[in-house]
Amino acid sequence: MKLPTRIVYAIILLVTLQSAVGQQQQDISAEKEPLEVAVNLQINKIYNINSVDETYQIDGYFMYSWKNERAISYLKDSLANSIIFENDKARELINGKLWIPAFELINVQGSREVPNIRIEIYANGTVEYEERFFATCSSNMDFKKFPFDSQTYKVAVEPFSYDSKKIVFKNPKLFLEDNHGDYLGEDWTFVESVARIATKKYKYVDDNMNTDKDLYSRVVFEVKAKRLSGYYEWQVLFPLLIIILASFSIFWIKEFGSQIGVGFTLMLTVVAFNFYSASILPKLPYNTFIEYVIIVGYIFIFLGILAVIINHRINGIEEEENKIPLLKHFRYGFPLVYTIIMIVLYIVLIM
Repeated sequence: MKLPTRIVYAIILLVTLQSAVGQQQQDISAEKEPLEVAVNLQINKIYNINSVDETYQIDGYFMYSWKNERAISYLKDSLANSIIFENDKARELINGKLWIPAFELINVQGSREVPNIRIEIYANGTVEYEERFFATCSSNMDFKKFPFDSQTYKVAVEPFSYDSKKIVFKNPKLFLEDNHGDYLGEDWTFVESVARIATKKYKYVDDNMNTDKDLYSRVVFEVKAKRLSGYYEWQVLFPLLIIILASFSIFWIKEFGSQIGVGFTLMLTVVAFNFYSASILPKLPYNTFIEYVIIVGYIFIFLGILAVIINHRINGIEEEENKIPLLKHFRYGFPLVYTIIMIVLYIVLIM
């Protein structure tokens, strides 16, 4: 039975389109050398920095570029040097014809929001994929020097499906705004930025750690910033130091009941500062600088209370001429020793 001419033409056209689509898909599994992908990151803003959860939000642009000779066919009817596809057109291109590898953010929490994407294909076969994104990222923060600490905000990206035998990154670049206060906020000052290439071995893929199988190429972008400590110096540390120094006034008070009352009242005040420091930091397996200051304050206030109790026990029933002048020595000894300890603490932990 002879098919109608229109049906024959339709079949030929369908086969041709399927062949064209198949040709646009870049098969890198048979390539001997891995595909090299250049990656750039432009950070517009790092904001909503949450010290308790150790998270931060990033607004930026990713740009990936690589060579795909089969993509040149998109310019065969164009006189331009390149052709651009945006958003819906770009997504249609990815879903139907053009091969775009999937890249994932390793340290993202949840899913990143990608409101805009752009694909540009050049006459030499270079494909550029760019996306605007918003993401909540996390990294381990070091609070040992808090509130004089520095933190490193990281963005780590790697291919989702292709190991380093198929795709490797090259020439990573990190771009930041010239005015660092615009994207770091008023609490931080910029120190330095780094873009580096690393490799990651996933043991769950291959439990033989002595082989290079399933090694994935990774790019890590880092922005190091130092905390501006002025708020904590004047609103937390300074009042705390004044309270601890005020506790030494019990050595100048003659009445024993007043000495004990002042000592315990100031002890409870320092407890309030401890609750405050615990509320702005995560539960840490180590002490921060501000916690050391609070701990030293606890110790000296407790020793002051203990000293006046001992003095009262020794001298409370003695005649005036037989009394031992313990409190006179404590009046100057306690502040001096406390000052020395605080200087040593600052030098060891901060400098």
